Formats: sequence, C-alpha cells, structure tokens
Amino acid sequence: MNAIELKEGERAIIIAIQGSLEFQNYLLANGISLGTILTKNYSPNYSKLINFTVGGKMLSMRYADFSLIDFIKI
Repeated sequence: MNAIELKEGERAIIIAIQGSLEFQNYLLANGISLGTILTKNYSPNYSKLINFTVGGKMLSMRYADFSLIDFIKI
C-alpha cells in the first residue's frame, strides 16, 4: 500500500522498510520500526510531504522517502 491510498486519519502498521542503512537509522531514531503504528495527518498534494503521527509525535517526510515504507491499513 502506498501513502496516497492511506486517507487522513487512517492508521497503518509498518511491515517492511527499504532504503539505505542511514535512512533506516533515521527512522529508528524517530521511533519508527517494524510493527510501529502510524496515523496519517492532513497532507496537501501540492507540498510533496506526508504528515503522520507516530507515538504522539507528528512528523513530515518527503513522499519519495515515505514510499520506501510498506504498511497495511488497520
């Protein structure tokens, strides 16, 4: 599933993370790992940013980076 299919307010669980070791370490430093539940916040299409909440912390990530994360909607 990709970020566009996830609508505002929907939750998902992370099942796989691709990308470089630096990217995976960045995610881990922000509390994002396999099994983490995230909630998508409002993200305007023109901004190319995905806003989401993990563990009460709101984060923004570029769409290209966010697309490296595989998740299942819950």
